[in-house]
Amino acid sequence: MKKEHTPTHSDSSDWNLKKNRERAAASDDGTNRQFKNNVFSEDKKYRIKSDFILREIAGEYAIIPVGSEKGHSLENTMMAPNESAVFLWRCFEHPSTVSDAAAKGVLEYDVDEDTMRKAVEKFVAESLAYGILEEVK
Repeated sequence: MKKEHTPTHSDSSDWNLKKNRERAAASDDGTNRQFKNNVFSEDKKYRIKSDFILREIAGEYAIIPVGSEKGHSLENTMMAPNESAVFLWRCFEHPSTVSDAAAKGVLEYDVDEDTMRKAVEKFVAESLAYGILEEVK
């Protein structure tokens, strides 16, 4: 049975989106261009960096930085992702493309492919900007 839930990223207060967009804007590594344009190649694969873990604690999920470099914007932060962010997190625990994650999401949620792809692209763009997700070969 499909869940009736429109996928969204975690609450922007959890992710401190504005601060990290500014950090991405100062970056020269191309992440900012990708974040602004939401252009994702079909063959690019992404995965969650090993510096972050997802844990279930008393029925709630938490994303915890465990190896982040000193001064990282998420150092000493615990994030509380919503259900769809947890789903997408799990999609990217192993290298996956945006298309692969979107296809899994369409099977999981009662949502059309275009809406799901946009949600996945947003998750990927924000997670890249925060340094949570990395592109893999």
